[in-house]
Amino acid sequence: MKATLLIITTAILTVEPARALAMELTSLSPGRNEVEVRHDGQSRRLIITTPKNYGRKDPYPVLFCFHGAGGKAEGQSQRWSHHADKRGLVVISAEALQPLAKWNFKDKFHVEDYDDVGFVAKVVAVLIAKKIADPKAIYATGHSSGGLFCYRLAKETALFAALAPMSCGMVKGAHDPDEKTQAVSIMQVIGDQDKSFNGSSNPKVTMYSASERIDIWRRFNQCGSDPQVVNQEDTIIVYTYTNQSGQKVALCKVKGQGHHLRSDLRDGADSIALEFLLKYKRT
Repeated sequence: MKATLLIITTAILTVEPARALAMELTSLSPGRNEVEVRHDGQSRRLIITTPKNYGRKDPYPVLFCFHGAGGKAEGQSQRWSHHADKRGLVVISAEALQPLAKWNFKDKFHVEDYDDVGFVAKVVAVLIAKKIADPKAIYATGHSSGGLFCYRLAKETALFAALAPMSCGMVKGAHDPDEKTQAVSIMQVIGDQDKSFNGSSNPKVTMYSASERIDIWRRFNQCGSDPQVVNQEDTIIVYTYTNQSGQKVALCKVKGQGHHLRSDLRDGADSIALEFLLKYKRT
């Protein structure tokens, strides 16, 4: 794949940040691109992988992926970028501000609060305005801290057609959908030995168990209580609940696995999650 480093020049930096970002995104090349975004006075980094036949004739489905605490954009890019060609996707691996390298999944939890939601919303707005992204086909996934951030995005925005938080909890009081939340399809991917599978509690945060968070979103989306169960070789089990509009809430449980899934099982679960995501279009 052709690697292209897109650099914001001094002249561009004097332009309003959204216009500068638009100028970079209209210069995307097939394959791997690095893009710098200015948001709230901070430099934010994206690795954007486009299909090898990328030509911007039609808007593309877009997958955002968010790394875990301490990570960088490279990790999730390596994990998901090969799907760009296979699925005709634009894959965007976003990077949390360094050196903290944690997503702001809940205000007043980390030492500093950054506007990660606003940062993602800005990128989405430009992608849509420049007809790079199909506004009905924008998706998100993330590992650990990035998965928690997906739950915040699901609650607080209407940007995504579906989301797949992975290897993470869901914060009581912060991630519960409310009257401003729009129904959205969600698949939780998690190992049954993960530290977040059974929930947790400490003075700063209480996490719902996997079954509790699925039940919360199932009821919010008005899905039925009887799941369709698909058992893949007794290792990956998917429980799917559906509402009358066809939206789904699903638990993809990986048996015997902890916070980091074994590579072959991770790849299998990733494929299941991507199949799930790409079925949906935002209304």
